[in-house]
Amino acid sequence: MNLSQEDKKFLELYSDSQYDKPSVTVDAVILRMIDKESKNYRKLPQKKLQVFLLQRKYPPYLDCYAVPGTFIDLNYTLTESMKLCVKNKVGLENYYYEQLFTFGEKQRDPRTRVLSVSYMLLTNVEENLVNGEWFDIDIEEKSSKNETSESGYLRQKEIEITLSNENKMLKNQLLITSEKIDLKQTDEVSIISTDIAFDHIKLIYFALQRLKNKLEYTDIVFNLLPKKFSLTELKNCYEEILGTKLLDANFRRKTANLVTPLNEYNQDKGHRPSQLFKHNSQNNL
Repeated sequence: MNLSQEDKKFLELYSDSQYDKPSVTVDAVILRMIDKESKNYRKLPQKKLQVFLLQRKYPPYLDCYAVPGTFIDLNYTLTESMKLCVKNKVGLENYYYEQLFTFGEKQRDPRTRVLSVSYMLLTNVEENLVNGEWFDIDIEEKSSKNETSESGYLRQKEIEITLSNENKMLKNQLLITSEKIDLKQTDEVSIISTDIAFDHIKLIYFALQRLKNKLEYTDIVFNLLPKKFSLTELKNCYEEILGTKLLDANFRRKTANLVTPLNEYNQDKGHRPSQLFKHNSQNNL
């Protein structure tokens, strides 16, 4: 819609000086799935989800780990700013992405009021990122509480998210609260303690939840797999993201339309060859 003459006259006199202006960043939670080799050569490698973190070079949180991010340039869109950030900071150009959530708590950045527009990025082991480190992700539920009443319920759980590699172990604890009173429901994620900068553990948690939820109705998981894979590899990816074991028969029925068999087999030492498949992008769940 074009601006009217009345609009143009209004804009000539308009000043935004009466409004406070927060700073805005874009932050990228970059995830990949790798194979963890078993000490028993007869066992297949297990899939492990990882997140990529940078070590901060400047205060605040000097030397602490954080997800890649940058303050936006007003000459670019949010997505353009994110893409330039991950290209320039970590050398990543090939990935799946989607906008995740906007984080705007008042005290999330000690410098000033900063809004973070976060993105979830999925890539694979063929991409060589720079200037940071990959960390294995492990989640453990430490405690839970469920209360019900005539008007609703209160559900809380405390989880520990451990990010680790050969050099570091970063411990983080979150409190997840869901409360419903009559028709009003509120959901909140609070940081109890964290070993990474700002509130970036919340960004990581939201990305993990988004990925987990989208397994049910999209083919998003194939962004974490090589172009050719076995059904066991695919199932292991699902199990790693969901945090639970799946029944073979149910899993194969659920994903049957998403894969196309190939006349190829892997030849991994120590176990029987497995038929390879590719993603069938023309079908949905």
